[in-house]
This record gives sequence, structure tokens and C-alpha cells, in this order.
Amino acid sequence: MKRGLTILALAALLVFPASIARADDYGADSGDDTKTESQIEAEALMAKGDWKAAAPLLEAHVAGFPADDEAMAELGRVYDKLDDKETAYYYLKTALWINPRSLEANLYFGEYYIGLKDRAHALERLEALDHICIFGCGEYRTLKRELAALGAETP
Repeated sequence: MKRGLTILALAALLVFPASIARADDYGADSGDDTKTESQIEAEALMAKGDWKAAAPLLEAHVAGFPADDEAMAELGRVYDKLDDKETAYYYLKTALWINPRSLEANLYFGEYYIGLKDRAHALERLEALDHICIFGCGEYRTLKRELAALGAETP
């Protein structure tokens, strides 16, 4: 009987590997399992404020992983910092299309709108983060603080 259960368990792994490998499908972030060297290097450059050098590295990453919402959001942030608003919007919108619950995409899109002095849209991103972060999260607190500094009324 024990051998029969083991075979059945192995068969389930073969039939349903995606459900086991992607147990975080209902979470807000699923990009960590596809990080490449170029993305890791780009994130280090972003931390130093070297947005121009980070852009081609992230471009290379998303070319290979077009469904990576985290990398798309990071690329949107990079182009926002480079003051290329049209390209930033494209990547941020794509990140939200891939994963509407992406913490990074909602935060960076909120910051994008703050840069445009568009309080209404920035508040929409804050509201989205409020719904995603049921018990609060750093992205929500960061965007709320940035909106308050802009003088916007926040919940």
C-alpha cells in the first residue's frame, strides 16, 4: 500500500508540477524565481543611482522573461528616473497588466504620477496598495509618505 501511495504522489508531481512550483500564484510578487545575472547587476546599479547603465541590463532580462512583472516595473522606474515618461509608462503599465497585484509596479507607478504632479492617479496606486497589503507593507508606507510630502490628502 505504501508503494502505491508513493507512485501516486510521484505521478501527481509529474501531472501538476506548475501548481507546486508556483504555490505563490495568489501572492503579490512572483519575479524572484527568474532573476538573471543581468537583473541582479541592474538592481545593484539602481541602488547606486546609475539608471543609465541599468537600463540595457534590464532590457536584456525582459527580452528573455517577458512575463516578469518585477523586472518590467523596475525597467519602468529606470526610465522614469531617466525622465523618459513615455517608455516608463509603457513598462509600468505592462507590469500591472502582467500582475495587477505587483507591489513594485503599484509603488513605482505611484511615484511616476507624483513626478507628473498627478495626485489623483497616485492616490489610485496608493489605494491599490492598500487593498494588496492587507496588514500594511513598506511599499504602501513609502507611497503614502511621498504623497504626504507632495501635500496630497491620504487615507
